[in-house]
Amino acid sequence: MGQTLKDTAILIFSLSAQLEAERKSLFGKRNKKSSKGFFDILINRTHEIATSTKADVFVIDESLQKGTSFGERYANAFQELFDQGYTKVLSIGNDTPDLTASVLEQAVDRIQNNDLVIGPATDGGVYLLGMHREFFNLNEFKALPWLQDTLFNTLVNGVFWKKGKAYYFDELSDIDTTHALHQFLHSSDDIILVDFILKHLTVFTNRAFQSRTFFFSDTYSSSFQLRGPPAILFAA
Repeated sequence: MGQTLKDTAILIFSLSAQLEAERKSLFGKRNKKSSKGFFDILINRTHEIATSTKADVFVIDESLQKGTSFGERYANAFQELFDQGYTKVLSIGNDTPDLTASVLEQAVDRIQNNDLVIGPATDGGVYLLGMHREFFNLNEFKALPWLQDTLFNTLVNGVFWKKGKAYYFDELSDIDTTHALHQFLHSSDDIILVDFILKHLTVFTNRAFQSRTFFFSDTYSSSFQLRGPPAILFAA
């Protein structure tokens, strides 16, 4: 793995798989177990990718996050690592399956010679964000439009961002909706995740079909029982 960079930290800022499943019903509201299993895979993979780099890794989930809004919790996580003495912090989440160890290692290398690094997400957000301590402003950071599709543009057009030397990575997709899950399914060659998605979407689809079938059957049966007797025609 090479020499450790003691001034650089990777921040995995995410929720636990259980809470992710509660908030993001990727496989249907009645199939949260599948959503949790999916996020378990992503979280474990993200941790493996991060620990393969030369930077120290910190996982800050809901049990360690401080603040009321997302922006406040996220800003406080950055501030905490800077307060510990790290001069460079790279942050990633847990919902970008196309993020590889190679990309993250490049990010660690790039932050050594760039003030800021950013990986834009296809939904207008970011999947990777890193900066030097001198470019971090707590109040400006927490006031950014987090969880909105204007985040990336707001970031790169911000005054504090323009003052620094920035490096941009290729755009990647994150998965936080069922639609995004389906898009990933049709575009990815990740055998493990594709197999998991197909298996659990099939279960969800079968249950939905059975539910509609039972509803139709019950409705048909009820309507048949409520029908009047057949008409009897009498000859005049």
